[in-house]
Amino acid sequence: MMRIAAALAVLSVSIASQAQTFPSKPLRMVLPYQPGGITDVVARTLAQKMSENTGQAVVVDNRPGGNFVIAAEFVAKAPADGYTLFLAPDSTFTLNPLTLSRLPYDVERDFAPVSRVGVATLFIVANPKAPGKDFQELLRYAKANPGKVTWGTSGFVNQMIGEQIKVGTGTDMLHVPFKGSPPMLQALLNGDIDFSITTFTPYATFVKEGKLRGLAVTGTNREAIVPDTPSLAELGYPELAYRQWLGLYVAAGVPRPVVQRLVAETHKALNDVEVKSRMATAGMDPAPSSPDEMADTVRRDQAKWAKVIKAANIKLE
Repeated sequence: MMRIAAALAVLSVSIASQAQTFPSKPLRMVLPYQPGGITDVVARTLAQKMSENTGQAVVVDNRPGGNFVIAAEFVAKAPADGYTLFLAPDSTFTLNPLTLSRLPYDVERDFAPVSRVGVATLFIVANPKAPGKDFQELLRYAKANPGKVTWGTSGFVNQMIGEQIKVGTGTDMLHVPFKGSPPMLQALLNGDIDFSITTFTPYATFVKEGKLRGLAVTGTNREAIVPDTPSLAELGYPELAYRQWLGLYVAAGVPRPVVQRLVAETHKALNDVEVKSRMATAGMDPAPSSPDEMADTVRRDQAKWAKVIKAANIKLE
């Protein structure tokens, strides 16, 4: 027993020492998106500030594809030393487990949350010729004309928001999926679809030019970039309000003191004035959290989306 106690004491001292010297080499921030997008801008902004603060390089490693599964699996199998970070969109841990039958990772078994990084409101934007002059009138038209209103998305979370709106408002609207935002934007401008659920960039610019029409924003408050567009909560649908989030994770098994150091460095970077400004330009608000808060958010969102998936009769892939 004394030998075991001594061994545990040595291990405890070793872990504490590791946390004090962490990081002592470059870190890798894995991102499941291609370079150049909004999330990539956020990743590089965060990585740069964390590098400045720690004195170690933080390299962004873009690994797109497979509904974020490729990047997630890579991080899940990485050494549990805290040097491989995963900047993950929420659906990696909320929607994928509910909709993909063969998932090579388990949220709770293979990952440890560090902190939420940011949240972003999405934009419900229409072609000027879409039925009705606003969101409420479009819904009334959709109820009176099942299947006639068309809506497009280029991401699964965006689709799920639309499905949630359909279920929550009792409307039957036709979903049109797109492989990327550019073709969806073109279809929207051409009037091939009535509305889309998407980001503010570049759609808000077309609204200002009068080429598109803002119907609603998915949060609880209006957004400065489209101040004349009401929120879903303002329109009487607070239960449908949603803000997409990004979270920072590491592989399960990373020593707790190392995780806590990463929490502190992430929060320090997110509270930087320059980082806040650059994230705002990318359409995202910094939203640091504790690891426990992140875990609670995942469980809450999984429960919410499970109800939507069942009501919308979405099958496992």
